[in-house]
Amino acid sequence: MRSIALAGILFILLILCAPLGAAGEGPALADGWEDVRQKAAPFEVKDLGGKPLQLKDLTGKVVVIDFWASWCRPCIQELPELAAYHRRLAGRADVALLSFNVGEDRAAVEAFLKTSPVSFPVYCGDALVETLELAAFPTKLILDARKPGEDGSAVVRFRREGLTSVASIEARVAALLAEQP
Repeated sequence: MRSIALAGILFILLILCAPLGAAGEGPALADGWEDVRQKAAPFEVKDLGGKPLQLKDLTGKVVVIDFWASWCRPCIQELPELAAYHRRLAGRADVALLSFNVGEDRAAVEAFLKTSPVSFPVYCGDALVETLELAAFPTKLILDARKPGEDGSAVVRFRREGLTSVASIEARVAALLAEQP
């Protein structure tokens, strides 16, 4: 019985860690990103302390969102570089990096963060998994919230599943900032 449960858990982990390709709607770009251009409906997430963050709080920004889980090796491999990127963005009003943990309870995430290089707020992103069609971890989304829709929505401009360098993220952010909103 225990081996059946373990096999089920491993199957779920494989599904979550491997890109499936079904979520992508836009054309693939040469650097592995998808050019999505889909509406991101207004949302609210809470950090581990319960402080809310709404999409409308990000108006005027290009927003990089990292969806991750502590059991995902590529996710953890990216954290030091993402933490350094977050520190470099500290004085910028036009770009934000958000970290959304998915699928884990608060206590487990807090325990993990005590031993990790993360120095930025972590939000619980479970409510966005279905809405944003997340199929793999890690997943990066780059939202254009510079000019929100009348309903407070933003646009998901770029998406990438799997291990992603910060240099690649910075290149996509720079390309988006160069466009007129």
